[in-house]
Amino acid sequence: MKSAIIYYPGFLSRVGGAFFHARNVETELRTLGWDVTVITLDSLPLWCRYAPHLLQIAGNAVYMPFGFLFKSNLIKFLFRRLFDRKADLRIFEDAYVAWNSEIPTITMLHAVWSDNLQAFSVETDRLEKFKACEAEKINGLHHPVVTVSYPYRKYIADEHFAERLSKKIDVVELGRDQSEFQDVQSDNRDRKSIVYSGVLEARKNLFFLFDVFKALREIDPEFKLTIIGDGPDRHRLMEASRIHKLSVKFLGKLSYEGVAAELQRHAIYLHTSVKESFSYSLLEAKLAGLKTCAYAKLQVPEEFIDRPIEEFSVDAWCAGLLSLDFDTDDSFDGSRYTAERMTVNTLKLLDLN
Repeated sequence: MKSAIIYYPGFLSRVGGAFFHARNVETELRTLGWDVTVITLDSLPLWCRYAPHLLQIAGNAVYMPFGFLFKSNLIKFLFRRLFDRKADLRIFEDAYVAWNSEIPTITMLHAVWSDNLQAFSVETDRLEKFKACEAEKINGLHHPVVTVSYPYRKYIADEHFAERLSKKIDVVELGRDQSEFQDVQSDNRDRKSIVYSGVLEARKNLFFLFDVFKALREIDPEFKLTIIGDGPDRHRLMEASRIHKLSVKFLGKLSYEGVAAELQRHAIYLHTSVKESFSYSLLEAKLAGLKTCAYAKLQVPEEFIDRPIEEFSVDAWCAGLLSLDFDTDDSFDGSRYTAERMTVNTLKLLDLN
């Protein structure tokens, strides 16, 4: 039996693209007969389990944003010290914690930290130095480095890193188990029912989403909004909803299956994020038969967005939502974004399929 180790530098309680990728690949590899071990921060001894996050906080307090690199360096040290085991395949879910070896290895580049600092204020000179350190880490990897969409590869290679990045970056588009979406019906949904699903954090720009929803309700008070997910901004968002009397329904974190079921109760998926490299949330919304409205400059597959919005103006987003066409048949073909296809394409990079 072939064996694989997946290194995920987070806790099992967290969610996000890297976590879902790890779980989907684990499931598909097991289906193909592989023995799979997933190493996470939960795998560390209790005495050092939270040390990387404490180092991140201390490092960023002194020298923002290098605390993120300090944290990753410590995770890499601990993973390598404790879990550097033989296997037929290694998958690192983060380029910052990957290391070179003779074992067939793939590193996922879901995103880069220097492109996801919306919640922080960082001096330009320090950000450029940070980018240089990131590029050096990526360039130093001798095995395939894979990102999650063609638009994101083009962005980081041509714009974000430009000439700093010498490493060839491959693309394996993300995918997920789609069994929960096989019998999707969208004909009888309330066309004024809006939903968002994801982490409640600065990068998702949810206070702007509330501004849009408030303006939309002033035009038509029958519009409704449901929020799926949890995160650092949840309590502030709930307070904003109360102050502005928006009557937003907060469902918190749902299971994998629960998200799919809830999405299918709505007609519109509103995604005001300022940055995405793929977006499982937009993919799931399309699989669930929703009409999607999102920022036009996200680095996601084009077919994920029904109504792309070019600017962060409340009027522009309201106009986009009000002009969604529910009568045109533009059914979404999700066959390109299955967990099976994603896993097989990953193995192909190392001739292991």
